[in-house]
Amino acid sequence: MTKKLWNIAGSNSSDEINSFLAGEDIELDRAIFIFDIDATSAHIKSLMSIGILTKPELNKLEKSLKDLKERFIKGSFKLTDKYEDCHSAIEFFLTKELGDLGKKVHTGRSRNDQVMVAMRLFAKANLADFKKINKKIAKTFLSLAKKYENIPMPGYTHLQRAMPSSWGLWFSSYAESFIDNVDLIDSTINWIDSNPLGGAAGYGVGLPLNRKQVTRDLGFKRVQLNSLYVQNSRGKYEMQILSTLKQSMLDIRKFSWDMSLFLSQEFNLVNIDSMYLTGSSIMPNKNNPDVIEILRANYSILAGQASELENLLSLPSGYHRDLQLTKRSLISSFEICLKSLNIVPDLIKSIKINKDNSSSFIDEEMRMTDKVYALVANGMPFRDAYNTVKNASDISLLDSSEAKNYSEGSPGNLNLDALEQRLKKQK
Repeated sequence: MTKKLWNIAGSNSSDEINSFLAGEDIELDRAIFIFDIDATSAHIKSLMSIGILTKPELNKLEKSLKDLKERFIKGSFKLTDKYEDCHSAIEFFLTKELGDLGKKVHTGRSRNDQVMVAMRLFAKANLADFKKINKKIAKTFLSLAKKYENIPMPGYTHLQRAMPSSWGLWFSSYAESFIDNVDLIDSTINWIDSNPLGGAAGYGVGLPLNRKQVTRDLGFKRVQLNSLYVQNSRGKYEMQILSTLKQSMLDIRKFSWDMSLFLSQEFNLVNIDSMYLTGSSIMPNKNNPDVIEILRANYSILAGQASELENLLSLPSGYHRDLQLTKRSLISSFEICLKSLNIVPDLIKSIKINKDNSSSFIDEEMRMTDKVYALVANGMPFRDAYNTVKNASDISLLDSSEAKNYSEGSPGNLNLDALEQRLKKQK
């Protein structure tokens, strides 16, 4: 039977109800257990600072918490369904090891703020990893933009050939997007970087908890002050995090779509390493870009989890058991995003450009806009130049001299150094 901190002797219990209430909590808690232990360590230090614990008691508790952390990392301590959640597992472990001293550890906190501080620490750590992989992707795209800066390719709108472009423009468009993502991640980390521990169940406790000390010890920038807002922010902060994750996955979806098209026989603009391709069980001729297609599909899973979370938050103030379900959305979203993005840098590096096709697709019609601007450069009003080119019986006879001054950021003037400097400035 599951051990419960709140159980009263003689109260009825049902395995079916227990299973329903616990859900997948114990499996999810394995992802945040280390952070829960770290937060508990900071909490007991603050209890000593206000006289709830003595120094010798603190030393014993810290030693046991360190032992628990090491056992969990090595696999000798396992979170199983004999515990209701990871928070109760910590208290039961300490009580078993230290007797009544272990029962003091929950003084001044609730499982509500306990789970929130663990989730907040988990989110900060995973956002830091997410930021690193976004920077790596941006750097990889930028390196290929430099390599293929002036290699021509057709530019498309509406999936129709539009204007001459370059592979430098295509690669650097994703480089700049992922540089933007890094800025967004930094902003989100700063936005959530507040310590909820000390808000208890939403209404504080009758003790002068040393919240500032805990905040410093856990590396938060500030205290999340209002105890009721601590509870009200659960799910709100997670929504912002998922929104940030979605931006990078949205870029991956667009990149994957481009690659799916460019790899097709109809386009035949690029090739990638065979490790990212799979064969068909029936057609010997097939080499399918399955990795790219799963990358594309993974955005929909993230979007679904964001929608699930948003719908879950239709609640009044304070804690409600519904909020237990916010864990899965956040933990699962990080898992799928990091798993997806970690594949991408080497995939990008494996891209080989079909230069012959890329050039041959750029025909005279695709240069019509350039011809318009050649006339504009000679003094003709834009609309007259547009109509002249559009109505010409033979556009090959019109001025086809290349423009010498391109707008910044266009294929003829990419200014990749500006992107590189921006990327270098990001910490």
